Amino acid sequence: MNVASLLKQPLLHFLALGLALFWLFDLVADDESVDDSVIVVDRPALLTFIQYRSRSFDPGVAAARLEALSPLERELLIADFVREEALHRRALELGMEADDYIIKRRLVQKLEFVTNSFVGEGLQATEEDVAAYYAENVDDYYVPPSATFTHVFFDKERHAPEELSRLARAKLVELNESGADFSSSVRHGDRFLYHVNYVERDPELVASHFGSSMSGHVFDLEPNDQRWRGPFESPFGLHLVMLTRREAGRTPPLEEIRPRVDSDALRWLERQHGDAAVQSIVDGYEVRLDFEDEVPPGVGGVP
Repeated sequence: MNVASLLKQPLLHFLALGLALFWLFDLVADDESVDDSVIVVDRPALLTFIQYRSRSFDPGVAAARLEALSPLERELLIADFVREEALHRRALELGMEADDYIIKRRLVQKLEFVTNSFVGEGLQATEEDVAAYYAENVDDYYVPPSATFTHVFFDKERHAPEELSRLARAKLVELNESGADFSSSVRHGDRFLYHVNYVERDPELVASHFGSSMSGHVFDLEPNDQRWRGPFESPFGLHLVMLTRREAGRTPPLEEIRPRVDSDALRWLERQHGDAAVQSIVDGYEVRLDFEDEVPPGVGGVP
């Protein structure tokens, strides 16, 4: 790897940022002019306070809210800020953050967020990256079969078995002889628990509404927007079905879904680089296991 390529490595950038942060910390820590007993209230501090309180991290929104405050509201805001800052500083003086797992997890999450944001900045997925990611995860892009149909329902709770079958078969003849179309289904039969019309629905959803047996019948039909078929039985009763469209399951080629795969591949690369950066931090520490009992092999990285 030449020098130019080395300088483009995100991990090198991350390590450089880490050194800069340590240098800045030492510089601030050695500055004896900072008085911890003084709480400075300025516009940037209040804007940050508003952003975290409202959970809206748009600086423009925070600025607008600050400007819209009345003198009394601004005074109350400052009082809340000072109270929070004072209690935070005193808690740190008392060492209350030590051994607090919630604070520990929050700091870990913050560092992970900063790390992932930094290594992901400027990262781009190459043509080779995208093609490799698609090949590795092609099953994730499978499009299941779908069907577009409508149905006329006869409720078994409202009709005796003999009447239920008679009504459904008589209605089937009526619908086909009268040339009833897709939209006319709402004017016939009983009210169904779910929907009347189903547009581009997959077998899983159809089975969840009608049962697997009827779902299988629907997806076995050939589309015909001039003919009603059935009756088909579901756990709720009998159904007459007009299937107007059916699509087989398929895996779309890369170029058809390129924007989606580009985005997925980039997020995957960001995770990979982020994990590598975090691991570089972990690798900087020596791990010593100290257990009274013997640790089983493979636990905690023990060979």
